[in-house]
Amino acid sequence: MSEKEDRCRGENPLIKIPVLAVDKGQGLVVDLEIESRRGRGTLLLDVNLCPDKETREAIKNSFSLLPTKKHDILVRIKGNKHNCLCGGSLGLPVYLGMYACLRGAKLKPRTFATGYVDKKGRIVQVGGLAEKIMAILGQADVLLVPKGQGLPIKGINVKEILNLKDAIKVALIK
Repeated sequence: MSEKEDRCRGENPLIKIPVLAVDKGQGLVVDLEIESRRGRGTLLLDVNLCPDKETREAIKNSFSLLPTKKHDILVRIKGNKHNCLCGGSLGLPVYLGMYACLRGAKLKPRTFATGYVDKKGRIVQVGGLAEKIMAILGQADVLLVPKGQGLPIKGINVKEILNLKDAIKVALIK
């Protein structure tokens, strides 16, 4: 079986997902690549995803809530000029990317998300929202934020999200 055939048949073997971050008080968008291959249900992380407890926990929670354990998932930063990417707020976009990769879905164009994913799949509030919003002005049509963090933003449809099921409905195209 070729490497291409060994990847998720009928599904996206590789998906790019934008992650909102804050570095030195400045909002930025960092692209992650999420790749899925048949395997043993292992999560592999790029070393540039900082190994702080909050980041590991957010990604681990997201991975544990996926509907399959027969694929390995690799999460890596694409072309990151920054030293690392840290923080729990990347939990929601990483989950959406992993889910899309496994299910053959795509992120809707000009859609961004931020939120910490807890062990039960609830989306928890995050910090640095103002800086993240500044980074996507003019680039976003939709922004998913945790319930209670929605603000009116001219030109952006801000959707407050309580759980992963709601996030999938709003952010992905099947």
